[in-house]
Amino acid sequence: MDFIFGGVYQGKLEYVMEHFNLNEQDVYICDKETETLEIDFSKTVIYKLEEFTLACVKKGIEAKDYLKENRLKLEDKIIICADVSQGIVPMDKEIRAWREMNGRTMIYLTSQANHVIRMFCGLPQVIKGADTKKSDKAESYIHFIRHGTTEGNLKRWYYGHTDLPLLEEGKELLASLKKENIYPKVPEADFYTSGLIRTEETFRIIFGDKEHGILEDFREMSFGDYEKHSYEELKDIPEYQTWISDETGNTSPPNGESPQVFRARVGKGLKQLMGLHKLKEFSVRHAGKEAHSVVVCHGGVISAVMSQSFPEEDKHFFAWIPEPGHGYTIKIKEGKPVSYSIF
Repeated sequence: MDFIFGGVYQGKLEYVMEHFNLNEQDVYICDKETETLEIDFSKTVIYKLEEFTLACVKKGIEAKDYLKENRLKLEDKIIICADVSQGIVPMDKEIRAWREMNGRTMIYLTSQANHVIRMFCGLPQVIKGADTKKSDKAESYIHFIRHGTTEGNLKRWYYGHTDLPLLEEGKELLASLKKENIYPKVPEADFYTSGLIRTEETFRIIFGDKEHGILEDFREMSFGDYEKHSYEELKDIPEYQTWISDETGNTSPPNGESPQVFRARVGKGLKQLMGLHKLKEFSVRHAGKEAHSVVVCHGGVISAVMSQSFPEEDKHFFAWIPEPGHGYTIKIKEGKPVSYSIF
């Protein structure tokens, strides 16, 4: 658990949203006027906990006791609370009781949290959890796996958004690679696919029916009107020749994406993934475990990720594309890719 506190209007939520690459749907906002004293623990961030403690005062319930009862649900959460203890002691009895209960709650949370950060004027001050031995030793990895063989691969089609299933030989290849133990053994990883059939089938063959998220920005490039067509079928079309000969990457197929738009989309997806992976790192650091995230997606997506992660290698886009069923393991340090291996 991470506990962020500070005065009102000190940039607590802004810091969390930017630092962890989160968005609004990841946040539960407490309400002092709530009828039921329940927190939505399905959200990553619990914001305005001071509103919850005020609601508890109004109903004569101890907020700290509620959090203790739900302490297991708090382990991977980010809790944000305003410190309302500053200033002149209020005349109102209820507000005095609120300050006291909020203080007791904050003391409990700081005792349970792995990291405690105080925000002042938008600047984070680490109170607890910096430079622990376990976090220094913990390793962090993201694994990218290309889906198995499809009809489009064999026929050398341009196909990205077309939702093709795996061929039987593609399934057999994946099963064979699994027997060869080429895939990372990471039972406690966070898992993701692009959501298309070929990535879902690949995921199930390798990892079974594990729960996993969907990263739609990691879908393959859209080739628009050129989907399910090969070079031989398109080579005599002037617009096609203009597209493939454009070195700027700004030309798109009819009703499709340009390379630049595609790379920007993948970049957005990579930023989202890095934020999710950072949360994974925080969820396991107190146990000294390695942090792993696994993404089953597409060759073009993996190439774009590798190009953006390791620009110093200056490889051609197609040189980064792994064979079906294969991929890369990227080592992450301090939130950045530092090295990789191929499998």
